[in-house]
Amino acid sequence: MENNTIAQAWARTAMHDANPDMSSRGIWRGQWVNALLVVLTVALVFPFGYSGLVLVLNAASFTFFTYRLLISIAGLRDDRDFSKMAELNDELPTYCVLLPMRNEKPEVVAKLIANISNLNYPTDKLDVVMLVDEDDDFLEAVTALPKPDHFRILSASAKFPFTKPKVCNYGLYTTDAEFVTIYDVEDNPEPNQLLRVLYKFDQDQTVACVQCQLKYVNDKPTILARFFELEYLAWFSTTIHGLSRVQGADGFIPLGGTSQHLRTDILTEMGGWDAVNVTEDCELGVRLCRKGYRVATSDSVTEEIAVEDIKTWIPQRTRWQMGFMVTFLAHTRSYTSLIRDLGWWRFFNFKMSVFGNFMSPLITPLLFVIFIRSLFFSGEGETYLRWVPVVTIFGNYFMIVAVHAIASIRHGNYRNLLLTPLQPFYYLLQVVTAYRAVWKLITAPYTWEKTEHK
Repeated sequence: MENNTIAQAWARTAMHDANPDMSSRGIWRGQWVNALLVVLTVALVFPFGYSGLVLVLNAASFTFFTYRLLISIAGLRDDRDFSKMAELNDELPTYCVLLPMRNEKPEVVAKLIANISNLNYPTDKLDVVMLVDEDDDFLEAVTALPKPDHFRILSASAKFPFTKPKVCNYGLYTTDAEFVTIYDVEDNPEPNQLLRVLYKFDQDQTVACVQCQLKYVNDKPTILARFFELEYLAWFSTTIHGLSRVQGADGFIPLGGTSQHLRTDILTEMGGWDAVNVTEDCELGVRLCRKGYRVATSDSVTEEIAVEDIKTWIPQRTRWQMGFMVTFLAHTRSYTSLIRDLGWWRFFNFKMSVFGNFMSPLITPLLFVIFIRSLFFSGEGETYLRWVPVVTIFGNYFMIVAVHAIASIRHGNYRNLLLTPLQPFYYLLQVVTAYRAVWKLITAPYTWEKTEHK
């Protein structure tokens, strides 16, 4: 009982205890630098009036999408070691597979058990931990499901924070495995994924984490799910690779929430995941980089099911956007230490990949207001005030299309290639979630809006 109490306490507070200056707890603490930067930005733009606002907003947006396009082009090269695997023998290390779930129906969990059982790995080397909270609606039913002997159920207490990273920390604390990974309840990793990942670890002992690709495979996807599929294809098959290649092996990579494989001792030493950060994957990517650890990428695929309705998509994307905001605020309490840890080039990539990810949709409505004003209400003003917004809107449109078309062609996703010209309209949906995330950040920054799985 005492060990269980210690484990549960560690799960909630270990990351904060190990890294108080990077922790998301008390997110508004020490934000005077960011507040000052906002004031200075407004002060610098204000003397130039409307023309200054036009130039700053359009330059920022155009730069962000140009960056994303260039990073995607840099990521076109495939993973050269994809087909290589660690040898399947008795010398393989122990591996912990964490399966966080919350109020998941027994039929959904049964399918997950079958998917994880397909992993090509010695079962005596596997510790599969099903993380089902004590107050879960289906705890009894999930416990009764038939499952292999190397599966176990671990139940966290119903205490704040009610998040995925907290329960994953609980599982991390209770395992002796040398490596650990996370799969979500709808995941179906390719059978040889653990072996392919171990090959990456064996080739470079300085690698602390390997991020695999995520891919949506809905049977009969709605138009929203197809847009989502395209987004994931571009992000995990080109953008992530591009970030790795332009920065080198020790670059900053915003990790995915699943199929991230880590050395257990390093993760434990760092305090595990940030228990109160609702985008704990991205935050861990920043922290690994700041601590000097390397992240590798793999083309091994984990299949997922995309949400298919806007009612489910908005809370999910809001959670992601808010997590990016929290991560940015937590790691920029001290720009001096952040830049010292990352260096200027990696700091630039952090700024574009994290700050740009939520700032771009936040300024989009203003860009459209400026665009409409430049077309219909510009009068006889400066010529650039009429044409800069036009170049930005149409330039951004074509760059968004290009990023997704490149990924579709490169990976043979011709089913959705014809959908790429409409992808910018899907991007506009993120405006809603970005503003909703701002509201959540102010009112409930640690609330986990769960995604329902069918």
